[in-house]
Amino acid sequence: MSLKASWNRSVDPARPREALSPDQLLHWLALRPAKQEVCIECGAGFGELAASFRPHFKRVLATDIAPPAKKSPYGVKVVKASAEHLPTTDASVDLLISMQALHHFDTEGHLAEAARVLRPGGVFAALCWGEIILPEPILRAFRPTLAALAPHWEDTRASVISGYADLAIAGKPLELPQARMTRQIRLPGLQAEIRRWSAFRRAMAVGAEIPDPVLMGLDFTRLFPVHWPVVGRAFQV
Repeated sequence: MSLKASWNRSVDPARPREALSPDQLLHWLALRPAKQEVCIECGAGFGELAASFRPHFKRVLATDIAPPAKKSPYGVKVVKASAEHLPTTDASVDLLISMQALHHFDTEGHLAEAARVLRPGGVFAALCWGEIILPEPILRAFRPTLAALAPHWEDTRASVISGYADLAIAGKPLELPQARMTRQIRLPGLQAEIRRWSAFRRAMAVGAEIPDPVLMGLDFTRLFPVHWPVVGRAFQV
Protein backbone atom coordinates (compact mmCIF):
# COMPACT_ATOMS: atom_id res chain seq x y z
CA MET A 1 0.00 0.00 0.00
CA SER A 2 1.42 3.37 -0.98
CA LEU A 3 1.52 6.21 1.50
CA LYS A 4 -0.94 8.19 -0.57
CA ALA A 5 -3.37 5.27 -0.79
CA SER A 6 -2.99 4.58 2.91
CA TRP A 7 -4.95 7.72 3.77
CA ASN A 8 -8.07 6.52 1.97
CA ARG A 9 -9.56 4.93 5.05
CA SER A 10 -12.56 6.11 7.00
CA VAL A 11 -14.66 4.93 9.90
CA ASP A 12 -17.32 2.39 8.96
CA PRO A 13 -20.24 3.20 11.30
CA ALA A 14 -21.68 -0.28 10.72
CA ARG A 15 -18.53 -2.03 11.91
CA PRO A 16 -18.78 -3.51 15.41
CA ARG A 17 -16.57 -1.87 18.01
CA GLU A 18 -14.53 -4.97 18.67
CA ALA A 19 -11.17 -3.21 18.98
CA LEU A 20 -9.40 -3.27 22.34
CA SER A 21 -8.12 -0.14 24.03
CA PRO A 22 -4.31 0.19 24.26
CA ASP A 23 -4.47 -0.75 27.96
CA GLN A 24 -6.50 -3.85 27.16
CA LEU A 25 -3.95 -4.85 24.52
CA LEU A 26 -1.10 -4.48 27.02
CA HIS A 27 -3.02 -6.63 29.50
CA TRP A 28 -3.47 -9.25 26.77
CA LEU A 29 0.26 -9.18 26.02
CA ALA A 30 1.17 -9.46 29.71
CA LEU A 31 -0.63 -12.80 29.88
CA ARG A 32 1.14 -14.33 26.88
CA PRO A 33 4.57 -15.24 28.37
CA ALA A 34 4.92 -18.58 30.17
CA LYS A 35 6.09 -16.64 33.25
CA GLN A 36 5.43 -13.10 34.48
CA GLU A 37 8.74 -12.36 36.19
CA VAL A 38 10.75 -9.86 34.11
CA CYS A 39 9.58 -7.31 31.54
CA ILE A 40 11.93 -4.93 29.71
CA GLU A 41 10.82 -2.00 27.58
CA CYS A 42 13.28 -0.70 24.98
CA GLY A 43 13.24 2.87 23.70
CA ALA A 44 11.07 3.66 26.70
CA GLY A 45 11.22 7.45 26.82
CA PHE A 46 9.53 8.30 30.13
CA GLY A 47 8.56 4.66 30.67
CA GLU A 48 4.80 4.95 30.30
CA LEU A 49 4.55 1.50 28.75
CA ALA A 50 6.79 -0.05 31.39
CA ALA A 51 4.62 1.45 34.12
CA SER A 52 1.58 -0.28 32.62
CA PHE A 53 3.25 -3.67 33.11
CA ARG A 54 4.16 -3.23 36.79
CA PRO A 55 0.95 -4.89 38.04
CA HIS A 56 1.70 -7.95 35.91
CA PHE A 57 5.43 -8.63 36.39
CA LYS A 58 7.66 -9.03 39.43
CA ARG A 59 10.31 -6.79 37.85
CA VAL A 60 9.90 -4.19 35.13
CA LEU A 61 12.82 -2.33 33.57
CA ALA A 62 12.56 0.70 31.28
CA THR A 63 15.57 1.33 29.04
CA ASP A 64 16.47 4.05 26.57
CA ILE A 65 19.68 5.00 24.77
CA ALA A 66 19.02 8.62 25.81
CA PRO A 67 16.82 8.75 28.93
CA PRO A 68 14.90 12.01 29.41
CA ALA A 69 16.59 14.54 31.67
CA LYS A 70 13.33 15.16 33.53
CA LYS A 71 11.95 12.74 36.10
CA SER A 72 9.40 10.32 34.70
CA PRO A 73 5.82 11.28 35.58
CA TYR A 74 5.03 7.56 35.73
CA GLY A 75 7.31 6.83 38.66
CA VAL A 76 9.62 4.72 36.51
CA LYS A 77 13.40 4.91 36.56
CA VAL A 78 14.64 4.79 32.97
CA VAL A 79 18.02 3.07 32.65
CA LYS A 80 20.47 4.17 29.96
CA ALA A 81 20.90 1.20 27.62
CA SER A 82 20.64 0.54 23.92
CA ALA A 83 18.13 -1.91 22.50
CA GLU A 84 21.08 -3.91 21.16
CA HIS A 85 22.91 -4.24 24.51
CA LEU A 86 20.53 -4.75 27.43
CA PRO A 87 21.71 -4.89 31.06
CA THR A 88 20.49 -8.40 31.80
CA THR A 89 21.71 -11.98 31.66
CA ASP A 90 20.97 -14.62 29.06
CA ALA A 91 17.50 -16.22 29.08
CA SER A 92 16.23 -13.94 31.87
CA VAL A 93 13.38 -11.95 30.30
CA ASP A 94 9.73 -12.91 29.86
CA LEU A 95 8.49 -9.93 27.85
CA LEU A 96 10.69 -7.69 25.69
CA ILE A 97 8.64 -4.86 24.25
CA SER A 98 8.93 -1.55 22.43
CA MET A 99 6.39 1.01 21.25
CA GLN A 100 6.96 3.22 18.20
CA ALA A 101 10.67 2.59 18.55
CA LEU A 102 11.82 -0.47 16.57
CA HIS A 103 12.49 1.54 13.41
CA HIS A 104 14.99 3.65 15.38
CA PHE A 105 16.98 0.59 16.47
CA ASP A 106 19.61 -1.45 14.69
CA THR A 107 16.94 -4.05 13.95
CA GLU A 108 19.34 -6.93 13.34
CA GLY A 109 21.22 -6.15 16.55
CA HIS A 110 17.99 -5.79 18.54
CA LEU A 111 16.64 -9.12 17.31
CA ALA A 112 19.93 -10.82 18.19
CA GLU A 113 19.70 -9.32 21.67
CA ALA A 114 16.11 -10.51 21.97
CA ALA A 115 17.24 -14.04 21.14
CA ARG A 116 19.86 -13.76 23.88
CA VAL A 117 17.76 -12.36 26.72
CA LEU A 118 14.38 -14.05 26.25
CA ARG A 119 13.83 -17.24 28.19
CA PRO A 120 11.86 -20.15 26.66
CA GLY A 121 8.21 -19.17 26.60
CA GLY A 122 9.11 -15.49 26.57
CA VAL A 123 7.50 -12.97 24.23
CA PHE A 124 8.99 -10.36 21.91
CA ALA A 125 6.64 -7.53 20.91
CA ALA A 126 7.28 -4.50 18.70
CA LEU A 127 4.25 -2.20 18.66
CA CYS A 128 3.62 1.03 16.79
CA TRP A 129 0.85 3.37 15.73
CA GLY A 130 -0.92 2.57 12.48
CA GLU A 131 -2.39 5.12 10.10
CA ILE A 132 -4.84 7.61 11.50
CA ILE A 133 -8.52 6.84 10.81
CA LEU A 134 -10.91 9.76 10.28
CA PRO A 135 -14.67 10.00 9.70
CA GLU A 136 -15.40 10.24 5.98
CA PRO A 137 -16.44 13.95 5.85
CA ILE A 138 -13.30 14.92 7.78
CA LEU A 139 -11.08 12.68 5.65
CA ARG A 140 -12.52 14.22 2.50
CA ALA A 141 -11.72 17.72 3.76
CA PHE A 142 -8.16 16.83 4.75
CA ARG A 143 -7.27 14.50 1.87
CA PRO A 144 -5.38 17.17 -0.19
CA THR A 145 -3.36 18.12 2.90
CA LEU A 146 -2.53 14.50 3.73
CA ALA A 147 -1.63 13.68 0.14
CA ALA A 148 0.77 16.64 -0.01
CA LEU A 149 2.43 15.53 3.24
CA ALA A 150 2.91 11.93 2.11
CA PRO A 151 6.27 12.47 0.30
CA HIS A 152 7.72 14.07 3.44
CA TRP A 153 7.37 11.08 5.75
CA GLU A 154 10.52 9.20 6.76
CA ASP A 155 11.52 6.22 4.63
CA THR A 156 10.49 3.92 7.47
CA ARG A 157 6.88 5.16 7.41
CA ALA A 158 5.51 2.34 5.25
CA SER A 159 7.02 -0.29 7.53
CA VAL A 160 5.67 1.44 10.62
CA ILE A 161 2.05 1.83 9.51
CA SER A 162 2.10 -1.78 8.29
CA GLY A 163 2.93 -2.85 11.83
CA TYR A 164 6.45 -3.94 10.86
CA ALA A 165 4.93 -6.50 8.51
CA ASP A 166 8.36 -7.51 7.22
CA LEU A 167 9.72 -8.35 10.70
CA ALA A 168 10.66 -11.95 11.44
CA ILE A 169 12.18 -13.57 14.51
CA ALA A 170 12.66 -17.20 15.49
CA GLY A 171 9.56 -18.26 17.38
CA LYS A 172 5.82 -18.68 17.10
CA PRO A 173 4.03 -15.61 15.69
CA LEU A 174 1.25 -14.31 17.93
CA GLU A 175 -1.76 -12.74 16.25
CA LEU A 176 -2.37 -9.43 17.98
CA PRO A 177 -6.01 -8.56 18.62
CA GLN A 178 -7.24 -5.38 16.99
CA ALA A 179 -6.62 -2.38 19.22
CA ARG A 180 -6.80 1.35 18.85
CA MET A 181 -6.68 4.61 20.74
CA THR A 182 -9.68 6.87 20.24
CA ARG A 183 -9.96 10.56 20.98
CA GLN A 184 -12.86 12.94 20.54
CA ILE A 185 -11.52 16.16 19.04
CA ARG A 186 -12.63 19.21 17.06
CA LEU A 187 -11.28 20.50 13.78
CA PRO A 188 -8.75 22.91 15.37
CA GLY A 189 -7.45 20.01 17.46
CA LEU A 190 -6.92 17.85 14.38
CA GLN A 191 -5.12 20.69 12.63
CA ALA A 192 -2.84 21.11 15.65
CA GLU A 193 -2.19 17.35 15.68
CA ILE A 194 -1.14 17.38 12.02
CA ARG A 195 1.21 20.31 12.61
CA ARG A 196 3.03 18.14 15.18
CA TRP A 197 3.68 15.36 12.67
CA SER A 198 7.26 14.88 11.54
CA ALA A 199 6.09 14.98 7.91
CA PHE A 200 4.65 18.46 8.46
CA ARG A 201 7.85 19.71 10.09
CA ARG A 202 9.96 18.23 7.29
CA ALA A 203 7.71 19.81 4.68
CA MET A 204 8.02 23.23 6.33
CA ALA A 205 11.80 22.84 6.55
CA VAL A 206 12.09 22.53 2.76
CA GLY A 207 9.48 25.18 2.01
CA ALA A 208 6.93 22.77 0.58
CA GLU A 209 3.46 24.11 -0.16
CA ILE A 210 0.92 22.16 1.86
CA PRO A 211 -2.70 23.01 0.97
CA ASP A 212 -5.08 23.84 3.77
CA PRO A 213 -7.97 21.44 4.33
CA VAL A 214 -11.28 22.33 2.69
CA LEU A 215 -13.34 23.08 5.79
CA MET A 216 -16.25 24.98 4.29
CA GLY A 217 -19.53 23.66 5.68
CA LEU A 218 -17.93 21.77 8.57
CA ASP A 219 -18.81 22.57 12.18
CA PHE A 220 -15.72 23.77 14.08
CA THR A 221 -17.41 23.21 17.45
CA ARG A 222 -18.47 19.61 16.88
CA LEU A 223 -16.51 16.74 18.41
CA PHE A 224 -15.73 13.73 16.22
CA PRO A 225 -13.80 10.48 16.81
CA VAL A 226 -10.24 9.99 15.61
CA HIS A 227 -8.70 6.54 15.85
CA TRP A 228 -5.06 5.47 15.98
CA PRO A 229 -4.72 1.69 15.54
CA VAL A 230 -2.08 -0.06 17.64
CA VAL A 231 -0.30 -2.46 15.30
CA GLY A 232 2.89 -4.48 15.36
CA ARG A 233 4.38 -7.96 15.60
CA ALA A 234 4.71 -10.37 18.50
CA PHE A 235 6.46 -13.72 18.76
CA GLN A 236 6.77 -16.34 21.50
CA VAL A 237 10.15 -18.05 21.65
